[in-house]
Amino acid sequence: MATYKHIAKLIVKHRKNTLSEQEKEELETWRNLSIDNQLLFNRLNDKEYVSEKLEELYSVNLNEEWGKIRQMFPRKNRQPIIRYAAIVAGLLFVGTVVFMMTRKSDGTKIAGTQDQAGNNVVTNKYKVQLKLANGRIVYLDSSVSGHIALQYKSVVYKQGDVLRYEWSTGDAQPEVEYNTVTTPRTKTFAVELPDGSKAWLNASSSITYPTAFLGNERKVQITGEVYFEVNPLPVFFGEQKKLPFIVSVDPPAGRKGNGARIEVMGTHFNVNAYAEEPAIKTTLFEGKVKIVNRESETGSQKPEAGKEQTTIQQAEQSAILAPGQQAEVNDAGKLEVIKYANVQEALAWHKDMFIFNDADIKQIMQQIARQYDYEIVYDEPVDGHFTFEVSRQAEISKVLETLELMGGIHFKIREKKVIVSR
Repeated sequence: MATYKHIAKLIVKHRKNTLSEQEKEELETWRNLSIDNQLLFNRLNDKEYVSEKLEELYSVNLNEEWGKIRQMFPRKNRQPIIRYAAIVAGLLFVGTVVFMMTRKSDGTKIAGTQDQAGNNVVTNKYKVQLKLANGRIVYLDSSVSGHIALQYKSVVYKQGDVLRYEWSTGDAQPEVEYNTVTTPRTKTFAVELPDGSKAWLNASSSITYPTAFLGNERKVQITGEVYFEVNPLPVFFGEQKKLPFIVSVDPPAGRKGNGARIEVMGTHFNVNAYAEEPAIKTTLFEGKVKIVNRESETGSQKPEAGKEQTTIQQAEQSAILAPGQQAEVNDAGKLEVIKYANVQEALAWHKDMFIFNDADIKQIMQQIARQYDYEIVYDEPVDGHFTFEVSRQAEISKVLETLELMGGIHFKIREKKVIVSR
């Protein structure tokens, strides 16, 4: 993780008044991230405070150490001592900054979780969260704005409800670092990836991605539901490259199969991979995608006496979608293509709408549960299919009234539960 050392070096340069314009901007955005950062910056520019922390960190008497250093050089040639002292001071200062920032990181305060008085503003359960490469969690509520962090080859910003990654010349790391954005129930969120591609997350979803796309492909991993607009010609190191964009989808928790792989070359599409849905669905709106069901082991048969054990496997299947088509990969790994999909229904959540076309009542209630964070309780077995449209911003009572008017189903709301009956 380059952030601590990089910021430390910027602060040292600030004290020496040798910052470049870009470095000044990076340091300023870091300072504006939180009150803690501003306080730390101010303290590290206080000579008495820094001396105190230097002694705490290294447990040395600085005056004695400088005396020993002076004895190494004759009076007539004191120029080396000045250079040596400057180097040692710089190293000690960087060490102090890293020490203080690490202690801050290990504490209980996390950016975006508390107000100035230290009070929880909103329960973290209902906040979008960003997990940085070092494991630190940043809660992206409305009070968090501007610079979020420095990651490998990226500066991370939040503007409104969008998280953006911009190219940075920060310290190089031996390995690529990864970030993860996760949405709770009731919340959607957008991420502009390091290559300029955009991903919109529905409620109860996540996306994991590198802070810089290196190599021969751009690969991300998702859960839940995500709508993508992929940049067909991203710029890397000042050069445009046409690299494949790969979306990896693991099977939802508790489900069989090995998930799916979606290969993209600049396109708009939606992936629905919720655990409660019967299949992983990829719907294409523009461009072209290739869907591959990962080679999956669907089960093993116990061998009969005297016979070797055999394994049932689902061979890998693939399909190339055209706009308006949808691919489904079920638990058994079977891939099926729907040539004339209901694209408006698939895109409805991104347009902030509920659109149902002859949809099963249980699938409808699953979407309502995610949008409003209600538990769905079936008072008795219910069935039926419904067709209707309504804004996702409507109150839950209005949505349920719309369903009741179609007949054959009734609802009661008790605290955070919706009771369903015939």
